[in-house]
Amino acid sequence: MTFVSRSHASWLVLAAAAVSAGLTGCQVNTSTGPSPEETTPTDFVSGNPNGPGGRDVNEGSDGEGTGAGAGGGAAAPDDDGGGDGEAERAITEADIIQVKDGKLYALSQYSGLSIIDISRRDRLRLVGQYQASGIPFEMYLRDGVVYAMFSAWEQYILDDATGSYSSVQTSRIEALDVSDPTDIRPIGSFDLPGSISDSRIVGDVLYAVTFENGYCWGCSSSPNTTVTSLSVGDPADIDVVDQLTYGDEDPYGYGWRRSVSVTADRMYVAGIEWDGTDEGHSTIQIIDISDPGGALVEGATVEATGQIESRWQMDEHEGVLRVISQPGLWWNNEARPGVQTFSVASSEEITPLGYTELTLPRPETLRSVRFDGDRAYAITAEQTDPLFTIDLSDPEHPAQLGELEMPGWVYHMEPRGNRLLALGFDNASTEGALHVSLFDVSDLANPTMLERVHFGGSWGSFAEDQDRIHKAFTILDDLGTILVPYSGWNFNGDTDGCGSYASGIQLIDFTADTLTKRGSAPARGQARRAFVHDDRLFAVSDEEVGTFNIDDRDAPVQVADLTLATIVQNAVTTGDLVVRLSADWWTSGAQIEVVPAADPGRAEPLGKLDLAELSTGSENGCYGSGLAGASIFAHGQYAYLLWSSYSADWTSQTQLAVIDLRNPAAPRVASQRVLPFRGDGLSYLGYYGNVVQTGYSVVQAGSTLVVRNVTDGYYYYDEGGDAGAPPPSEATLEIIDLSDPSSPAHRSVALPEGAGYTGLQIDGTTVLTSHWVPLPDDPSKARFYIDRIDVADPSSPVVRAPVNVPGSLLAFDRASGRALTMDYQTVEFEAADYVACYGAFARADFQPHNQETWEGPGLCRGTSYTLKLVDVGAETARLRDESPLDDDRSISQVFVGDDRVFMYTYGNYYYADDGGTSDRSGILVASGLEAGSIETATRASAEIGFGGPLLADGTRLILSSYSPPSIAVLDAADLDELTYETKGELSTYTYQVTVSGDRALCSLGHHGLEVVDLGD
Repeated sequence: MTFVSRSHASWLVLAAAAVSAGLTGCQVNTSTGPSPEETTPTDFVSGNPNGPGGRDVNEGSDGEGTGAGAGGGAAAPDDDGGGDGEAERAITEADIIQVKDGKLYALSQYSGLSIIDISRRDRLRLVGQYQASGIPFEMYLRDGVVYAMFSAWEQYILDDATGSYSSVQTSRIEALDVSDPTDIRPIGSFDLPGSISDSRIVGDVLYAVTFENGYCWGCSSSPNTTVTSLSVGDPADIDVVDQLTYGDEDPYGYGWRRSVSVTADRMYVAGIEWDGTDEGHSTIQIIDISDPGGALVEGATVEATGQIESRWQMDEHEGVLRVISQPGLWWNNEARPGVQTFSVASSEEITPLGYTELTLPRPETLRSVRFDGDRAYAITAEQTDPLFTIDLSDPEHPAQLGELEMPGWVYHMEPRGNRLLALGFDNASTEGALHVSLFDVSDLANPTMLERVHFGGSWGSFAEDQDRIHKAFTILDDLGTILVPYSGWNFNGDTDGCGSYASGIQLIDFTADTLTKRGSAPARGQARRAFVHDDRLFAVSDEEVGTFNIDDRDAPVQVADLTLATIVQNAVTTGDLVVRLSADWWTSGAQIEVVPAADPGRAEPLGKLDLAELSTGSENGCYGSGLAGASIFAHGQYAYLLWSSYSADWTSQTQLAVIDLRNPAAPRVASQRVLPFRGDGLSYLGYYGNVVQTGYSVVQAGSTLVVRNVTDGYYYYDEGGDAGAPPPSEATLEIIDLSDPSSPAHRSVALPEGAGYTGLQIDGTTVLTSHWVPLPDDPSKARFYIDRIDVADPSSPVVRAPVNVPGSLLAFDRASGRALTMDYQTVEFEAADYVACYGAFARADFQPHNQETWEGPGLCRGTSYTLKLVDVGAETARLRDESPLDDDRSISQVFVGDDRVFMYTYGNYYYADDGGTSDRSGILVASGLEAGSIETATRASAEIGFGGPLLADGTRLILSSYSPPSIAVLDAADLDELTYETKGELSTYTYQVTVSGDRALCSLGHHGLEVVDLGD
């Protein structure tokens, strides 16, 4: 077998087959050292878990106590619902929005399908919603039925023989009866392999192109493209008519979605392929779809000169296929793009006609292409952006005619006769990183740029890729207006890096010769679509729909908005209320939402507070976790927010805000303060090395918050083991008194000097931590101390004397005066090889004598762990009991409940010679604070669904699982019989859970908040 050493193990193990050996708690009843009431100082000396050296494995104890769409000119999305229309074989494209009969159908990544009544101006009413697994792609609307397409549709398949589940990801088409929008019903479905690349409906046949890249769960192990035709004439019986699968020559795995160009008779399918050379090119597969019934006939293949990266590079016009491509990938721009033409006699008979290479002013990368009748336009760019015009009127002799250089580059082009409207990027512009340009192409030999307007802030982006950007780039010819959904970052003045995200719809007026930048309509979430209906601008994101009065296009005024997806980053309960923190990455927007505790997941809150005023100003709006990562606490009728940010000179700082909840319908900011200590430790405890990580960065005692403020002295072994003592850490407790919500008070308390500090714990009003100090004459050993600070009166905290204990603090019980600690011992020995070293110790460092090959024997330095139970007095401690852990186990996470300490254990993950795998991970539960002797029990990860522990509540551990996403409980009320039970499934995985009685409030980000009943 081959071992893979891990210095830090995550609790999530994704091995398909894992074997976990049990841990045994060896109980040794001892009583050493003076009584806690005695005044003689105790002297427990531990192995320094982060220090050099150690004793030989055979050496005994030293006796000192060492431990071991709306694009292309439509005023709104296609309103005919994609029906057959007058043309027998009309081609219909899907989109994420559709409008029909006074209703907006919107497909959100987070909330699925929403149907909104828009029949009354300035009133948006949600009439129906349908949520499903998978990531929504696009949809069709036909005769009261929505055909919604989803990628990454995850299903968990039960193996009856083993009783275990396996994850399989496919794509899926769901037929939804929306004739009654208040009661959306699935009436048919079909699974497709891989991820959806594109689709079309032609007549009554839906053609879907999917791609398997070899990496999705349950997919084919080799990349392939599948074209499927499905009969959708009867939505209750979606039936496969035909299917073709093509293997993709993509050994380096660069391919993903395929691009598709469609006529009534043919599909052209191609995508990125790379063979590892600068001459990589794409193969265009032609499929005959002329049969009205949906039969697929494999046609010819066409070798493009270069790579096909978007649908716009392929176009059939009047019996001629035209292709523009560039060899290699985007980082190689030495090869020149080529223009190819082919005569199309049939799908099986494709004959080359003509070819020319574009002459470039310098080596550049092909960025975008657009065909228009017998013309073509190509954009290449590095820092400048040449527009090339190409005459295709003689297909046998394609000719490059004109060239126009300009700053930036163009992402998408929309022809309008002798004019060309284009959307692109220009990061060098001080007026905005995005732009819309207007070109005069009446003389192909001399194209000119008539106008360009910039917007989007210092840098910007669009929600859609090049195959779908035309559905977002909305040109309203009848209104002379362009609507562009965008997201971007705006810097604050001249400050370096400070700023905020923005998202919205940019309005631009146009004529044949001019562009005029007008106002922008803000959006919450990433703006994806815009259209005009009933003289109102509609802005659609995955999170909300907003409508705007645009009578004054320079200043759109929002008149209505409707939430599609509730965002919940965190939640806290106080009394009969739940306070939710909602933060939107795309706009840097954060808000507080107040909801009844009886219905914490409701979409519409009792009241909400926009936190924009908390993130303005040069000292607040810089990079950092910001409000989106704020910690939230509550006491009585107030909520407290703590978050980190950076000032204009890049100094880390801590922000505090107090929110008044006395009127739940109108929460307000009671006070705000920048606190005089760094904020980068609010959610990070620092480097622990081999010390078991436990505790928190912030703890609460009523209206008092206590923050751990530690500047860690990071240090590691050097190769010779002579690193010496680490530099001391600077450590303080920052005590925030919020008894007067309008005037928070702050006090700083210094902690004793040490090499490191564990996280904070709270017992009543006593804050606990522990620190360690290496011995001056032997840095391989250290003394650990428990520190206790009483904050009952936060204006005058009481700091008790440190008490020397064997190891770092895991848990403390004030009633019994006992502490559970983890002691450490460093062991050095000659190991035959690295397998022997990492097989013996879960936390080990192997230094082979042969540093060139790393083979053969060497010095192994491992860490042994021992649980110890001590009585803690005012100044001394006495050892009561100890229980060593197996050396091939280590601890990565600790969760403290009521006389229960839950530890996530792991061993080195290895691959066996027979191809099997093993990971000895699990949960170790320890108790003894009340009884006075250590008792332990274990469960292997496989026995708890490989769940990730989130928090301890009383005698139970709350876990979150992926397979499927769910909340489970490990009940340790009886250590002789641990019980594990899945309590409820979730829409997605959660990292953030708040327990309120027997309910788990699960914050799911863009998927809202869901409640799981933890009761019996």
